[in-house]
Amino acid sequence: MFLSNDQIINSRNREQANNNITKVCSHCGFDENPFDADNCLQCGRTLSFDNNKNNKPLVTWSNLPLLLLIIVTGGLGLFWRKNSVSLQQSTEEMVKSTEATEGVQGIEAYESGLQLKESFTKVTNVPQGVFFYGGAMASAGIRSQNTMAKIAEAQPQFQLTYEDPLVVPPNSGVGIQMVIDGTISFAESFRPLKQAEYDLASSRGFKLKQVPVATTAIAFYVNPDLNIPGLSLGQVEQIYSGQITNWKQLGGPDLPIVPVSQDPDAQATTSFLLQGMPDSMKNFGDNVQAVRDTTSAVRKVAQTPGAIGYGAQPLVVNQSTIRPIGLARRGSRNYIQPVNSSQEINKQAILDGSYPIIRRIFVILREDGEIDELAGRAYINLLLSKEGQTLIDQAGYLPIRYQTE
Repeated sequence: MFLSNDQIINSRNREQANNNITKVCSHCGFDENPFDADNCLQCGRTLSFDNNKNNKPLVTWSNLPLLLLIIVTGGLGLFWRKNSVSLQQSTEEMVKSTEATEGVQGIEAYESGLQLKESFTKVTNVPQGVFFYGGAMASAGIRSQNTMAKIAEAQPQFQLTYEDPLVVPPNSGVGIQMVIDGTISFAESFRPLKQAEYDLASSRGFKLKQVPVATTAIAFYVNPDLNIPGLSLGQVEQIYSGQITNWKQLGGPDLPIVPVSQDPDAQATTSFLLQGMPDSMKNFGDNVQAVRDTTSAVRKVAQTPGAIGYGAQPLVVNQSTIRPIGLARRGSRNYIQPVNSSQEINKQAILDGSYPIIRRIFVILREDGEIDELAGRAYINLLLSKEGQTLIDQAGYLPIRYQTE
């Protein structure tokens, strides 16, 4: 049990007050007996109310105001404690900050929850070593060179290296699998964990945990020579399933559509691109061209007439070789643009929920009490610090903790 500063001070005040209050002996009149004495220090007789022959009070009148103050203070303290319990419990359940455990090294310090610090240097329990991580291309802006340099400067013992899988394209699913396999310490994901991934980790004797660190949206873009106002989600589904193959079907030029895909999981059956399609029709069209990452997708669309691609807003809307287009909800023509009138990322549309496809970015870690868990939690706490959230905002993502000015 931990005592607060106020509790310690009140305890000391009560102890000192008790030392100042004395008992008067009813036999010899000696009035400097300690408050907790059972026998008179002068005559040795029992101190009691019954044999106080001099009718002197056991507590002197000069100390009565102090006694009353103690009683009142104790009552107020009890009232405050009762009424503060719910607030304390609510706060602990919401954040469970580790402020009280600063300086405690090891994974035990994180049993109480996340840290929410002001800066990278204030984050505690950051391990020493080289740690590999991987995952979604959509979060590339979060792990920018600027952010990584600031983390390295504040926590030089914490060396981070992004692990790019060589055989398959980097994406959320691959990163999560690498965490389960122990290839990397933690991963960034553009989607929440699946039940199958939880189950696989559990079968290997540990748990997976996901913590959101930012929010963004998926923006669609086309070859700059293609002049269309926007697309609805329903039209996007028809394009990537192969039902619509020419732009003239959408009121555009007579030009074949070339859909470019870098789906986070590269699986048509689970792709957000076909989320509104019946299961029997959840298949990519034969004309869909798969690429490895966002950079490859942007290059492909820029070089191919009639091409269309997509990606996380911060990574594609400021590319000069392509043209971002508006997106509307299924069947609607109320196109919400990925950029505002100042040609900046339309964060307001994410905040108010009007943009059709909004996604959160998670950090995925394994809960096994080992050093990789400590590294994953340290990375999360760095990104969730005020400094980390400010850098996330500057990179074009929406901070998960608050909106910076």
